[in-house]
Amino acid sequence: MIYFYNLTNGIERAKINKSPHILRIQSSHIESKSWNYLFAQLSDELLFYLAIGEECCIIEGSPKPTRSALAHVGIPIILYVLNRIWFDERIPFLLIDKNYLERVFRSLSRSTRNKLKYYRKFLLTNEIKLRCFISSTQKDGQYQWFREKIKNQKDG
Repeated sequence: MIYFYNLTNGIERAKINKSPHILRIQSSHIESKSWNYLFAQLSDELLFYLAIGEECCIIEGSPKPTRSALAHVGIPIILYVLNRIWFDERIPFLLIDKNYLERVFRSLSRSTRNKLKYYRKFLLTNEIKLRCFISSTQKDGQYQWFREKIKNQKDG
């Protein structure tokens, strides 16, 4: 499994000196339904690994893990859209209405769809293996703490 640490709170679990995979998915884009921005933030590295069949897990920290927008809305929408674009399949999710998922898909810009279509040429799988692990954080918004952690692990 390949772990991607979501900035910022996901870094609480990362080992910086081990060159972790980093990405940034902003919960504000999920909460505001800015789906093009959500997909623009998906790294090329993540999309490539998913296309070749690697199991990827996004590590996120949250002060309220049971209310994580990334885990409960973002990941299902990412999976739905990637399945639609890469396999022309409509994968249902229990907690999100199928009509809503289709509206999200149809709302994506041409450039967003083209970005995602690009990775079809690398497909070595028939299943997208994307998971999310949400851990509780006590450091939300404490950017000085994150800088110190990064500095200490980088130097040490």
